[in-house]
Amino acid sequence: MKNTFLFLLLFAASLFGAQQNTNTVSKEWEKDAFYKLGKEKLDKDFKRAITYTVAENYVINGVVTFALYINENGLAKIIDMKPKFKNDQLLLDDLNYVLRKTHKNWQPAQKENKAVNSIYYYKIDFTTEVYDHD
Repeated sequence: MKNTFLFLLLFAASLFGAQQNTNTVSKEWEKDAFYKLGKEKLDKDFKRAITYTVAENYVINGVVTFALYINENGLAKIIDMKPKFKNDQLLLDDLNYVLRKTHKNWQPAQKENKAVNSIYYYKIDFTTEVYDHD
């Protein structure tokens, strides 16, 4: 049963590209998952992680949407990103490594006063500036 539920969650996460709202969570729950330290701290931590991992290793332009899987214990992991690009799985691995402490600061979604697994969508608009100096 748990494997089936997890499979359905991961399948739903792969289809999250249709979401158009900024920083949204699934509305299937009575109480949505949220970052315990607040949105400003989440933004700061994500910015730090992206600066650290993307700066010298990846070139990304535009809006990227990350899907974070938050389990019933409040532990998060980035499981997908849209749009896809070269070496995107390596970026996910790098971000999950840099954000390993941040991933423990989530309050899980609630359904019938019970913690449940959920997906949180987080959009970031950034441009990696690359200059070709002659």
